[in-house]
Amino acid sequence: MDERIAKCDLWLERRGAFEHVVVSSRARFARNLQMVPFPHCASEGERGRVYRRVAEAIEQVPQLTGAIHFELSQLGRKERSYLRESNVISQEMEIVDSYKERGLFLSPDVRVGVMVNEEDHLRIFALEAGFQPYEVLKRASDLEMTLDNLLAFAFSERFGYLTACPSNTGTGLRISVMLHLPGLVLTEQVSQIFEAMPQLGMTVRGFQGERSENHGNFFQLSNEVTLGLSEEQIVDRFKKIIEDLIAKEEAARHELFKNHGLKLEDQIWRAFGILSHARQVTSHEALSLLTLLRLGVDRGFFRGLDHHALNRLAIEVQPSHIELRRQASGPESRDEARALFLRERLAMAAPRN
Repeated sequence: MDERIAKCDLWLERRGAFEHVVVSSRARFARNLQMVPFPHCASEGERGRVYRRVAEAIEQVPQLTGAIHFELSQLGRKERSYLRESNVISQEMEIVDSYKERGLFLSPDVRVGVMVNEEDHLRIFALEAGFQPYEVLKRASDLEMTLDNLLAFAFSERFGYLTACPSNTGTGLRISVMLHLPGLVLTEQVSQIFEAMPQLGMTVRGFQGERSENHGNFFQLSNEVTLGLSEEQIVDRFKKIIEDLIAKEEAARHELFKNHGLKLEDQIWRAFGILSHARQVTSHEALSLLTLLRLGVDRGFFRGLDHHALNRLAIEVQPSHIELRRQASGPESRDEARALFLRERLAMAAPRN
């Protein structure tokens, strides 16, 4: 396995606030070069020139000294899928068939990065574990300012930063978190809460972001409005909404144990039994059962297993992670390898009977 690919999971080794609910925090800026068509309108030559200009600028950026660099057209399907599962590229970037002049630059510690020729010329982002909205905003903003000084991004005094999609025009900032909300799902509150999100200027997506489904009660939430607000105002509002969601999730988990304690405990231990003994496990089943272990960790049922470890497992059981890390090929081999991986990990999670 390519060592560069494995390094994309370095952010999973770090810890952050509210890990029992928030898996990760991310800030990203959409930016474009002046007088160059957006990627979907540009010619192959124009996209190639954008790529080269950005690569040359990155060589002068302190935050990206010794950057991990991928030309996505040079990676296979599994490698691109691994990067997407690790949340360092988007679903759009995973598909290179439309045009090949696409790349990814990551800092050696995988705290910041730049996607080149996604929907916009640059997607500048910062990524952290847990709930760290201000920290990721600061890192992404610092990198954006450095690159702006070198590249001069397209900007309108009236509309702000110009982007391929009008929904990004303005600050071009998307602040997002991946949340694990089993309490709100099991108490059947989540639909009503999410229905109100558009009125709060928020959008809800599935486990892998845009156009993805909800698996294992994982959701991504991000701001929808980027025009007419400052970056600080966007993050302040976002933080309050997510903190309210965290409080609701905590209350829902408490309610579950208060009203359905024995039934829930039975489900938790059955999930632990399957994951610690099964010989084949799909990624969808793994996420569903890990959801129940989350509730068990809340109650102190396991030694050697905490929320940080569960957040890592949610990424590590994904298909391309298993295929590349465990040298598995094909669905059956992958499910067998995933089951063995989970048995090995949960062998260290001794139950507190």
